[in-house]
Amino acid sequence: MQADGIISNTISQDIRLKGHQSIRLAADGFSILVSDASYKPVFLKQFTFDSSIQKDQFPAQCGRILEEYQLLSFEGETVLIMDTLAVTVVPKQFFNESQSRALLEKACSLKDTDQVHHRFIKARKIFLTYAVSKEIEALKERFIGDVKIIHASECLLSLADQVKSSDHQRGVMVADVQPFSLNILVIQEDQIKLLNSYTLTDPADFIYHALNTMNQLGLNRESIPIYLSGIIHEEHELFGLLGKYIRQVTTTPYYLEELTKVQILQYMVVSEASKCA
Repeated sequence: MQADGIISNTISQDIRLKGHQSIRLAADGFSILVSDASYKPVFLKQFTFDSSIQKDQFPAQCGRILEEYQLLSFEGETVLIMDTLAVTVVPKQFFNESQSRALLEKACSLKDTDQVHHRFIKARKIFLTYAVSKEIEALKERFIGDVKIIHASECLLSLADQVKSSDHQRGVMVADVQPFSLNILVIQEDQIKLLNSYTLTDPADFIYHALNTMNQLGLNRESIPIYLSGIIHEEHELFGLLGKYIRQVTTTPYYLEELTKVQILQYMVVSEASKCA
């Protein structure tokens, strides 16, 4: 396991009582962000595993690390962020809780032990429906305080509010690129045209998915911008490569105290989760 400490300030008792804790479980590990009541980051660490650790063991490993930092006893708000393919969008008028599992199974394969969660996105009048593994449910039960489980797609929807309203009308793509996952959101005429998750074998694969999405939706690569978050920043070689195909490539505007611009891009989804919850 590799551990990267980005912020390691002391977590005061006041923060433990009134602060915010976000944990993003990804394909290669997890990240933990603790913020005070005003959402100022005070603790941020990323943990990455090699292939010898199975993915279904990540939640237990996460619980072990959280126990080590006495964060299972965190009494403020805790959010667990799922970053999986098992998610779909259902318009409010078509949502039926009793049919949610059947609808999700049309979009992806589920295990018998998976539980199906849903969250209503009021601003968009949609339900996000997604699967939660038994391992994640077991991790949730270990916390003392309130815990919500959301999908990274909800954070992407929230981050889209940082984009100019004129882009929402003309058309815009928002993409969060992580080492082994990609979440893409397309909005046009202020309506969601696509919200999808992908598995990446290499970060460069996100360029194919971005271009394929634009082609399938008939989006003009000269006029429709793409806003990036995650590991792709302005100095990254893939940023320039994407710019050869899409004229307007930029980074999603965001601000987090104590972090560099590159770090903000990488961790803005885990930060936005507390605001979604």
